[in-house]
Amino acid sequence: MKTGLGIRPELFHQVLEQKPLLGFVEAHSENYFGESLLRSKLLQCRQDYPLSLHGVGLSLGRADALNLAHLQQLKNLVDEMQPILVSEHLAWSAYSHIHLPDLLPLPLTEESLEIICAHIQQMQDVLQRQILIENPSNYLLFDQLHIPEPEFLNTVATRTGCGLLLDVNNVYVSSINLQREPGKYIEAINPDFIQQYHLAGHTETTPQGEQILVDTHNREVCSAVWELYRLVIEKHGVRPALIEWDSDYPPLSVLLEECQKADQISGGIAATVEHNAPAIEVQPRVTDKTGLADFQHAFLLQVLRQDNELDCAAEPHRQRIRIYQNNVFAAVLDYLREVYPAVQGVVGQDYFRQMSQLLVLLRPPQEGNIHHYGADMSLLLEQLPELAELPYLKDLMDYEWGLHKAYFAPAENSLDPNACEQDALLKLPVRLKQSVTFIDSCFPIYDIHRQSLPAFEGEIAISLEEAEDKLLVYKHHDAVLTHKMNHSEAALLRQLTVSKNLTQAIEHLSGSLAAPAISSSLARVFELKLLTRSECGLH
Repeated sequence: MKTGLGIRPELFHQVLEQKPLLGFVEAHSENYFGESLLRSKLLQCRQDYPLSLHGVGLSLGRADALNLAHLQQLKNLVDEMQPILVSEHLAWSAYSHIHLPDLLPLPLTEESLEIICAHIQQMQDVLQRQILIENPSNYLLFDQLHIPEPEFLNTVATRTGCGLLLDVNNVYVSSINLQREPGKYIEAINPDFIQQYHLAGHTETTPQGEQILVDTHNREVCSAVWELYRLVIEKHGVRPALIEWDSDYPPLSVLLEECQKADQISGGIAATVEHNAPAIEVQPRVTDKTGLADFQHAFLLQVLRQDNELDCAAEPHRQRIRIYQNNVFAAVLDYLREVYPAVQGVVGQDYFRQMSQLLVLLRPPQEGNIHHYGADMSLLLEQLPELAELPYLKDLMDYEWGLHKAYFAPAENSLDPNACEQDALLKLPVRLKQSVTFIDSCFPIYDIHRQSLPAFEGEIAISLEEAEDKLLVYKHHDAVLTHKMNHSEAALLRQLTVSKNLTQAIEHLSGSLAAPAISSSLARVFELKLLTRSECGLH
């Protein structure tokens, strides 16, 4: 099989149009939960290439229970996409009600081994298939000796029947950061468990003057990692390999060149390798003095408070908590910039960064699907008095969140007014579709939004006194659309949020709106396909 490529939203158009020769494509599972408009693109891609799904948000190493809603969403995606491989990480990112968008370090203790084996088995039982577990990038050691990582992974695979995803770049990054020998790590992994390889680029940083490699996935694979990959192939044989590149995208041709380099290495080495599991040196272990739950709770708090040192880390590595802090706050900032581009345009990049950090402190993410985060951005208006000078900002936030929500809203059957008699239609239990949002603003929000976007060109011409907007946001097939409502349309939509059926809505409006206005507004609701049947008639 030829080398695969991590497919990202920015690459869909080129890949679908050019159809380059790839062994497979791999997608981050959480980006395609629900009815994201990207899901249809992934289905298109699935018609041309085998697909692998790579999860980043289930948090298999968490000390408490897995998020069952997240696991069900993953099962729905797997059932629909029928991928060749499904993978997750030897890491955690959540405990209790806090979920940070980063892969956090798991102390490799006996307790962690029991927990992650149980969670892997639960994941495999729900998905009804084997999964792969990826080795992490490590930036620090803890202040006590734990199970060596290769031994831990081999044991996990033996106990659960899962496979291993060997990330060659992660092996190299961890070895440099922890002053270990990458070749010994490769030797210690049982090749019988390896089913996939990852290759990616990393970034060298020098915080406090020490060299740290960070797994950034935003550049070419370096020569040292290519050499390590050659060693991996020589020792363990050829497996499906993937080039990961997650930001700062180069032209597609550069990504394909990386895939070709991997193909040349794997093709130039004999694929038949003796799979003799090496003897593993078992090191003495120290029992964890605090439980995994206490550790994870303290770790999350120290990341969120942006403490200068991590108490549980080995003395030379305590300041490396800043790597996780940078990863978490940068990931949330990048995400919120995509959701609220016009808000950032209004307040400026530096101030928006401060808003993002404050939101994380006040309301940390609570689940692995980051696309559900940020709905309460407007609570910052109470925390930052200076924003009172921008009275339209809340409506702008509501509008941008409405656009985002509609993008990921589930597809729902539209109520067909011609499917039954008028009297029956008026009495049917109905509700607005989940994609629908409407904003009744005293300000020209549509123009404020349009002229505050980074791509806007031209002169800014907005008068806050001259216009007001009643905006309807909704999903139509493969697009999120905005409709400017008139007074009667807005009144009808407001009433439909509290009425069980059309008769109730019409009767309530009949005292304030003329019959022709109600009739034309109802016709517009049906034209835009905003209604669906409600199972119980309640909202």
